[in-house]
Amino acid sequence: MNRRKFLLVSAAIAGTGVAGVYGAGSRFVADLTALQQELQQMAGKTLSSSGSWNVSQIFQHLAQSVRGSYQGYPQQRSWWFQHSIGPLALQGFKAAGAMRHPLDEAIPGMPDLDAVLDPQVALAALLQALDEFAAATTLAPHFAYGTLSHADFQAAHQLHIRQHLSQISVA
Repeated sequence: MNRRKFLLVSAAIAGTGVAGVYGAGSRFVADLTALQQELQQMAGKTLSSSGSWNVSQIFQHLAQSVRGSYQGYPQQRSWWFQHSIGPLALQGFKAAGAMRHPLDEAIPGMPDLDAVLDPQVALAALLQALDEFAAATTLAPHFAYGTLSHADFQAAHQLHIRQHLSQISVA
């Protein structure tokens, strides 16, 4: 088992344990509207990144992730992964109320991120992708988590975006 799979399984097991301790009533509830408002407040501001990707690359990555949920992801993990480790990891992330994954790991098969694209253009694309996701009636399987309901995709997106936003500061 490689390091990533080990971490995903560990997170899923830990998150499941947290859910067992706190009970079903403590389940993570996504609020994309509040998240979109927070993102909109970044418009026109000078932003910086503490990670290996710049702010534009982070926003592009997040937009790719959101678009993948309704347009499809170019590459899928194995059937086995999508029916075992993937869903367990998402369950663990939701139970913990936070996602933990490598913040410079590209989505398999997605186009390269443009390091010189204006961050405000990338932010606008992310906001548009979130609007399109909210209106989507048909969703594609997640490349790692498999088939998800709209609510589970919403939770996955919010947790994913929140973790990446931890690297962005408003100057």
